[in-house]
Amino acid sequence: MSVELRYRPATPDDLPACERIWIAGINDYLRPMNQPEVPDDNPGLRKLHAHALATDPERFCVATRDERVVAFGSAIERGPLWFLSMLFVDPAEQARGVGRSILSRLLPSLLDGRVLATATDSAQPISNALYASLGIGPQLPLFGLVGRPRPDRPLPALPDGVRAAPLELGGGPEVDALDREVIGFEHPQDHAFLRDPDRRAFAYRDGAGRLLGYGYASVAGRIGPIAVRDAALMAPVVGHLLRAVEPRGASAIWLSGAQNEALAAALVAGLRVDGFPLLLCWSRPFADFGRYLLISPGLP
Repeated sequence: MSVELRYRPATPDDLPACERIWIAGINDYLRPMNQPEVPDDNPGLRKLHAHALATDPERFCVATRDERVVAFGSAIERGPLWFLSMLFVDPAEQARGVGRSILSRLLPSLLDGRVLATATDSAQPISNALYASLGIGPQLPLFGLVGRPRPDRPLPALPDGVRAAPLELGGGPEVDALDREVIGFEHPQDHAFLRDPDRRAFAYRDGAGRLLGYGYASVAGRIGPIAVRDAALMAPVVGHLLRAVEPRGASAIWLSGAQNEALAAALVAGLRVDGFPLLLCWSRPFADFGRYLLISPGLP
């Protein structure tokens, strides 16, 4: 007789198993489509899991069988937003309702005006149907772009009168105010998470010093988040970040269907779409995605 599944809050000791399950789950559906598998080592994923556990420990759940972690899920709450960061089940345990059971433990018992949201892979119809059945419907495509801009294909420049200067990592009151305007909530804990010697943050200001936007880029190649007061500034900020921080390898950025000018500029400059699009899903609109680029698909 198989050992009964048990569900409990995650601990830091569970995070290596969560990484293992994430890798196995992703590769299990990439392999039949003849897509490249994800690498075994993913430092960014480990940092994201640790951050979610640190800020929202009551919304990080694991399922175990005979003390072995076989599935996990995590969600974060920021202001009115409940965001499902991760939900993965070991391939050997799938099609048994484990994912739905974990999700039921993560969802808020009372909505109380909350927005429910997540990002899913467009190649995952079962997951997309599950979230849509809960009112978290697919709304906006996210395209993962990788590569480096070609020197003979210029990117949009910052407009006259807009200057870039270092932004104190961790943000501050003016960043919080911009976040409230653009995405509906402030999240200083996530700006603090972005503090890293390998990451640079820029403030974009007008001649009077007024904050027009901010953006992050790292030498690992990751670009984001970006928030701008005017959507017309998104493409120039993307262009500036691609030029200003030389990565060790390729740059990587998630651009949405609401950022057409930036998406077109990055593609013309030489970046390419990597893999299937993701789908940003929500129960009702919560952010102006023409003016905001996510930290990552697992962290808004």
